[in-house]
Amino acid sequence: MSLQRIVSRRKRCIIGLLLIISLTIFVYVTTISMSLELVSVVPKYVVFFPCSGNTSNTHQQPEASILPKTVAIRKIKEIPRHISNGSEPVIPIMLWNNYLINNPDLCKMADNISILILVKTNPLNFERRRIIRSTWTNKAYFQHMGVLRVLFLMGYAQNNTVQEKIYREFDEHLDILQGDFLDTYRNLTNKGVMGLRWITENCMQAKMVVKVDDDVVLDTYRLLEIVYPMYETKTRYILCNIFMGGKAPIVLDGKHKWYVKDSELKSIGLLDKTYYPPYCSGFTVILATDLIPAMFGVAHVTPFFWVDDVYLYGLLPLKVKGIDYISLSRNYTFSYKRAMNCFRGKQPCHVLSIGETKMHEMRPMWNMIQSYHSKHTS
Repeated sequence: MSLQRIVSRRKRCIIGLLLIISLTIFVYVTTISMSLELVSVVPKYVVFFPCSGNTSNTHQQPEASILPKTVAIRKIKEIPRHISNGSEPVIPIMLWNNYLINNPDLCKMADNISILILVKTNPLNFERRRIIRSTWTNKAYFQHMGVLRVLFLMGYAQNNTVQEKIYREFDEHLDILQGDFLDTYRNLTNKGVMGLRWITENCMQAKMVVKVDDDVVLDTYRLLEIVYPMYETKTRYILCNIFMGGKAPIVLDGKHKWYVKDSELKSIGLLDKTYYPPYCSGFTVILATDLIPAMFGVAHVTPFFWVDDVYLYGLLPLKVKGIDYISLSRNYTFSYKRAMNCFRGKQPCHVLSIGETKMHEMRPMWNMIQSYHSKHTS
């Protein structure tokens, strides 16, 4: 073989090798570029895995009088999720902690929201949430009456299998808000503050906010037909079962479920008190939406108190001031039998909320409510 042919073949080999290298580099760079584009896209629905990192607050500004204190308090070191903060006088960690599961567009999917319903739930209560979705919050029943949105509030489930199941539940319904704190009894205040924060950030267009526990059955027909029209244009009100000042004693018996230590009472200025200030029983509370940012704002300067009803519907409103408490005492019951008899009777039934219902009672109660309204509208 001549030298000229050898040189020519080597040139072709070198050129081919260079083409292969160039093609490889092009494919690699293109893949990296596409990956970066994907990563830079802000997800529509957010699911975080548990972590201890901070998250920014994008809520509206709290009332001007507390802004300087708010800025300073946000610098407090974060409390790890695995520590229950019910024993120390700190502010609620869900003022800044991550949402683990969040759909920030829940309210953006509707132009005009009549009522946002917040359901305080335990991560394990899958069946209760399923029943609630299919009965008294099922929008198919109320499309002609108003626009409802429902959000289930929960903390972190300590069982990985349960947590994975919650992720799948969220994928299907997009109606869960989960915070980066353990879902324990003494962390219920964090659950409530998380709800205030989320509304302030994402759902101020709702005209009314209703907070319930997941063992409640609401007469949603009455809520939309009677309660909502009465308060649609009103501001700064709370409808609830009110414990007035002097009627709810502070429990000092160390063996009692609601025993409160002196250090906890001192942190909220009640060390020398015998009774709590006025507050609402939290199983069903109806609030004017304009109160939510104000209550969230004062939570930045109100020390954590683990009795969530006292904190959320007593201590915070006390600092906001100018709020009308309106009693719902005629409109609720904790007796399944009493409620069923009321809806069966010939006289008008004024029950709006049935609390502490057992799981097997929820659907029959809703069926009875439907039957009652069918008779009274025919």
